[in-house]
Amino acid sequence: MRTRYLAVTALLALPAVSSGQGIARPRTGAGQTPQPVTLPPEIPAVARALDLKRSRWSAEGYSMMSNVQLPGSNYATFGTGTHADYRYTDNLAASVDLTASFFGGNATSETVEVGSRFRPLPFNENVSSFIDLRAGYTLSHDTYFIPGTSAPIPGGPGLQQTEGSRYSRGIGAIAGGGFDYSLTESLALSTGLTGLRARMTAYRLTGTAGVPRDNTYWMTSFRLTVGLKYNAARTESLRQKPSSSIKQNPLR
Repeated sequence: MRTRYLAVTALLALPAVSSGQGIARPRTGAGQTPQPVTLPPEIPAVARALDLKRSRWSAEGYSMMSNVQLPGSNYATFGTGTHADYRYTDNLAASVDLTASFFGGNATSETVEVGSRFRPLPFNENVSSFIDLRAGYTLSHDTYFIPGTSAPIPGGPGLQQTEGSRYSRGIGAIAGGGFDYSLTESLALSTGLTGLRARMTAYRLTGTAGVPRDNTYWMTSFRLTVGLKYNAARTESLRQKPSSSIKQNPLR
């Protein structure tokens, strides 16, 4: 009899134990992680938050050291110059230069130069190279020396020289190149090397009568320049425009 009661009690307790210690199976549907949603394309105006705009005009002041080669003289001189250009495209600009050399050597000179400046790389790079081609009008006033004959006095100098001065003017060509290194958005350090070759016409002021008053000669000058360039720049703020692809709600 007791065995029968124990068997019935065990049968009744078995479902309760199995339901309390059983491991629940994961349910599908509500418990799954949602898939990522593809974002809509970004409006082009939003992608460009800031834009730097540079002026087409630029100006530069520079110091200049020149080596000048003339018939009867060869000297070094120091001076200053001013450069201005107007950019037609990202690579090509029209330019004008005014230079003056007053210190050192046996001459003073001034030039007016008009031409173009070509940049192989984009002009807004931190380091930008350029090539200059110009035509120039040159004014020069220099002192020259003409070798003479041996001195007749024993023990005297072996060679006499005749000194004179002349005023010259002429037209020539200038070619060269250099680099700009950006310091700020508007200022850049500029350096360059140019060569000038001009056909000059001289007018004698003083000196021996054996030198003709009207005389032509070639003048060659190599110039090293270092200066500071200014190019106005402004930053445009974000200006969003409504996209044409978004339709307005007619009920509003």
